[in-house]
Amino acid sequence: MILKSKYVFETKGTRMYRHFLSAIIALVSIFLCYTFACAILLLDARNEGKNAKSTFVQTPPDLIVVFTGGHGRIEFAVKRAQEFKQPNVFITGVHEKNSVKTLMNPIDAQAAEAPETDHIELDYTARNTVENVISTLKYLRSNRGLNKILIISSDYHIMRIKMIIDSLTSEEEKFEFFFSPVPSDYLSFRSIKILYTEVFKLIRTKVFLIYWDKQSPIQNFY
Repeated sequence: MILKSKYVFETKGTRMYRHFLSAIIALVSIFLCYTFACAILLLDARNEGKNAKSTFVQTPPDLIVVFTGGHGRIEFAVKRAQEFKQPNVFITGVHEKNSVKTLMNPIDAQAAEAPETDHIELDYTARNTVENVISTLKYLRSNRGLNKILIISSDYHIMRIKMIIDSLTSEEEKFEFFFSPVPSDYLSFRSIKILYTEVFKLIRTKVFLIYWDKQSPIQNFY
C-alpha cells in the first residue's frame, strides 16, 4: 500500500516520507489482520469448549485424550476425568523418561498410586501435533467402542488439531471429537508470543497437509 503523491513535482525528502508512511500503514494493517486471526483461534476454542461441556452433561466421553506440550494440560485432563468419572485417559507425546507415576506425582502424589491410574495409557512415539493425531487415531482404531472422544490441549492449539483430524480421518469412521481448551494467561508476554506463533504454524501445517504424501517424514509441527 503506497500513498499517492499529492504533487506533480515531489522532492526526494517528501517521497521518502510518503514511502515511510506507506510502510507504516502496511505493517499496522498486517498486524491488525494477524491479531484478528489470533482472536478467531481463541473464539473457536471457546466455542468448542462450550460444545463439549453441553454434550457431556449426562454422559461422559468414551475416552479423554491429552496432547502434551503445554503447561497445565495433564492436570486439566485429570480434573476433567474426575468430573466425568471417566478413568480412561490417553496421553500422547510423552517423553520416554516419563511414566504415569512421574506425570501424576506433581499433580497428586496419592493419585499416582491409585488403581485408577491403570486406565491411563501413554504414547511415547509422537513428537509433534501431526503425530499426536496419528497416534490417537491408531489407538482409537485398535480399541473398538471408543466413539466420543474429548481432546484436551491449550486453547490456541485447538483449531490446528481440528484441522489435522479432519484431514486424516476417513469419512467411514464414526468418531466424534470434542475439545476442551486449557486457558492460557494472556497477560503473560510468553503466552502472547505463543499465540501469535500459532497462526504461522496453522498456515504452515495446512500447506504441509496439502502436499504431504503420508510417506515422507513429518517435520516439527508442534
